Amino acid sequence: MKKAILIPLVIGLIGLSGFKEDSIVFEQVAFDYFVSDILLSEFHGLSNIEFKGKTEHTYSTLGEYKFCLKPEEKLQSIIKDAAKREKAQTKRIGYDQINTISITEFKENAANPKVYVYPAIRVAENYYVFISFQMPNEPAAKYVFEINPEGRISRNCRMD
Repeated sequence: MKKAILIPLVIGLIGLSGFKEDSIVFEQVAFDYFVSDILLSEFHGLSNIEFKGKTEHTYSTLGEYKFCLKPEEKLQSIIKDAAKREKAQTKRIGYDQINTISITEFKENAANPKVYVYPAIRVAENYYVFISFQMPNEPAAKYVFEINPEGRISRNCRMD
């Protein structure tokens, strides 16, 4: 009798766990904010950018940077260590909903501005996402976004 009650209970719990909310894609949160707020305010006159539609598979292409969120040295050290150990899997980043700027397929040799999004790194409770924006013939503009576990950006800044 106890087994007869236990089996439907277990099956019910398994079924309910299938309705679990999708996990937050922190890279998508940072990308959406970057395109809608930062890109349009800091880079006036842009009409077209190139983007792969996914995160980078390595942090090495981010290059050198000076971390800009406090405590700078401590966070930079922790994040650089985590990035070295992290096996970055690419994640798809959607951009169909963006209508403020035209986003085209990534072409290595094209002379259009390019956006690079790096996989989120978790440090303590927060996640950090790096975005690099490369205008032709200019140094890359690098940004970091601190995102809380609920998916809200708590801080961001442009790095040197």
